Amino acid sequence: MRSLLFVFFTLFNFCLVAQSSDPYKFFPSSVGNVWEYSGNLGYRAEIYRDSLDQNGFDHLFYSYDNYYPSYATFKIDTTNFVVYYTPYNLNWFFYKLDADSGDHWMVRPETTEIQRMEALVRAKYPTFFLYRETTIMEITYYDLNWGDTVINQFSWPRFTMTIGYGIGEIMEFDEEGGGPQRILQGCIIDGDTIGVITSVKDDFYATNSFELFQNYPNPFNPTTTIKFSISEPQKVKLIIYSLLGEEIKVLVDEYKSSGNHSVIFNASSLSTGVYIYSLIAGNKRLSKKLILLK
Repeated sequence: MRSLLFVFFTLFNFCLVAQSSDPYKFFPSSVGNVWEYSGNLGYRAEIYRDSLDQNGFDHLFYSYDNYYPSYATFKIDTTNFVVYYTPYNLNWFFYKLDADSGDHWMVRPETTEIQRMEALVRAKYPTFFLYRETTIMEITYYDLNWGDTVINQFSWPRFTMTIGYGIGEIMEFDEEGGGPQRILQGCIIDGDTIGVITSVKDDFYATNSFELFQNYPNPFNPTTTIKFSISEPQKVKLIIYSLLGEEIKVLVDEYKSSGNHSVIFNASSLSTGVYIYSLIAGNKRLSKKLILLK
C-alpha cells in the first residue's frame, strides 16, 4: 500500500513539474493566438503583431473585437519570466510566470495619486480546464494603504487573475463583490483550438436585457469604449459623473434601437481619477466605475 501511495504522489508531482517546466506557457505569446471570453468583460482578443526591443523585451500587440490599438498591451521580460501590462506606458509588473504559491511582488508603486498595488499567488495546482490538463495559478491583486509596502490586514483585494499553463488568462474575478467578470470560453493557441470559438464576435453581448458593460480599456488614457445593451427601442441616457455625483458629460441622450451599442468616451479634458458612468432608461439605472490614468 505504501508503495502504491509513493508511486501515486511521485506521478502527481511529476505531472505538476512537467506542466510547469516552461513558465512562458502560462502566457502564450505567439502572433495569431486568440482568446474569447464571456461575462461582463467578455471580448475577443488576438495577438496581431509583436516586436523585440533592444533590451530583449518582447512587446505584444492585441486587437480587441474590431478595435486595433496602436500600443503594446503587454511586454515580456524574456530573461526573468516577467509580464508587464503596458497600455499608455503603465508598465505594471502584472505576472511572474515562474512564481509559486505564496510568492508576491509590487505591481505598481505608490504615487501622490494612487496607492501601491501588490500581487500575491494564492494557489498553484494541477487541474483540468476545457477538457485539457493544465496547471492553474491564481493571483490576487491588493491595494495597500498609503505608506504600506507589504500586504497586511489593512490591504484590500481588488481582483484575482487565473492563468493556465498552455492556455493563458482564464478568468478575472472582482474581489470587491462583482464576482467573475470574464471567463474563457475558448482559445486558439499555436493553431490548437481549445473550447469553443465563435464566428460572430458580438455574441458576447446579450440582446435580451438591459445591460451596461465594463469599459475597455480600463484604466485608460484618454479614450475608452463603453458598451451597453437594451432589449427594446427606448430613450436612454449615458452620463459620466464624478465620485461626488457631479455630472461631467452626457454621452448619450436619445432614442436607441434594441440591441448592442457602443460609445467612445474621450476624457482628454479631465484629470486622473475614478469616475462613474451610468446608463438610464425610464426607472432603470446601471452604474460602473472607470479609471482615467494619465
